[in-house]
Amino acid sequence: MTDGGRVIGIADRVVRVLAVLNIVCALGFALAIAATFPFAAQIIARIAAKYHDAVDAHRVLWGIRGFMVLGIIVAVPAAAIFSAMRAMLATTRAGDPFVAVNGERLARIGWALLTIQLLDLCFGSITLWIAHLGADVGSWSPSIGGWLSVFVAFVLARIFAVGAAMRDDLAGTV
Repeated sequence: MTDGGRVIGIADRVVRVLAVLNIVCALGFALAIAATFPFAAQIIARIAAKYHDAVDAHRVLWGIRGFMVLGIIVAVPAAAIFSAMRAMLATTRAGDPFVAVNGERLARIGWALLTIQLLDLCFGSITLWIAHLGADVGSWSPSIGGWLSVFVAFVLARIFAVGAAMRDDLAGTV
């Protein structure tokens, strides 16, 4: 196996593991959300005790649930990214990565990344809301790298599409 073949094999295994972890995390968030309902009184009491009743513990709990719902939702575009990456790695392993369908897959990755960035804005809104309530919450700022990755994915998708079309035209003239 060539070094390139090893890299593709390793990348495929990493993407597979990440895809499984994505599902595990989504299920974990779902179970955690479900657990907040029967244990709501205890969670609210802990929040109220921590802040000496200076915050609306009910609203803080809803904010925490909101974070977990976003964690579940973001698993959907993440799964789309992993699926497209595995398919692209398969065409690369087969020796023909510059095909039109990979351009389409890159575009799907771009849309999934855009969805994740928009969900991150929702995450930021919840973060700011919880902070406004007076509860401790980590800081948030929009991900410049995340927005840049959206742009790069769409540019690469277009490059792949044009390159594949040029390659098909060249193959037809030879």
